[in-house]
Amino acid sequence: MLRVHAGGSILSVAVTRVLDPLRGALAALVPGTRPVGVLVTIRNDAGATYDSTASGDWSLVTPLGTATPLGVHGGVCATQLVDFESLIGAGETRSGCVAFSVPRGARVVQIRFSPRSRAPGRVAWR
Repeated sequence: MLRVHAGGSILSVAVTRVLDPLRGALAALVPGTRPVGVLVTIRNDAGATYDSTASGDWSLVTPLGTATPLGVHGGVCATQLVDFESLIGAGETRSGCVAFSVPRGARVVQIRFSPRSRAPGRVAWR
């Protein structure tokens, strides 16, 4: 887990698994793309309640650029009605899956977490 200062919160965040391709995803894909899911965990170690959105905080990078977040209607990475990053209080841990539309054949080179969708405080996994 990597530690991140997110305003009044101190978070520990981790990528637990990359599902490439994301099998069983019920999503509207643009031709020439594939769904990729990223399983993540966020723990609010201390401070204020953290409230954000997974599709804004997490990004996936390929050699062709940043992948587009993807709404998924079913399967392990189904987009939730209430985002798993909503209102994480101090001492709480949440896990979820964020899906992306990735060009077919492009490899994943980096996954990023940017607290509250901003570059300051960003951490990355290769």
